[in-house]
Amino acid sequence: MSDDNRKKQDMTLSPHDMKPGSMPPNASISRKLREFYDAVQEEGIPDRFLDLLEKLETAERNAQSVKVK
Repeated sequence: MSDDNRKKQDMTLSPHDMKPGSMPPNASISRKLREFYDAVQEEGIPDRFLDLLEKLETAERNAQSVKVK
């Protein structure tokens, strides 16, 4: 069996291979990643970043108008 196949087999347990009441090996990692993602998603966008985006849009519009002329 190749290393890749062995890793895949180790990471996928069927329900009958697990003890009652136990969680899959990656369940806590998945839960923590989901919590982190949700927290980041709820954060507001910093004003400095919004200002930079506005400057970029202005620069792009100016560059396009110069190309058109």
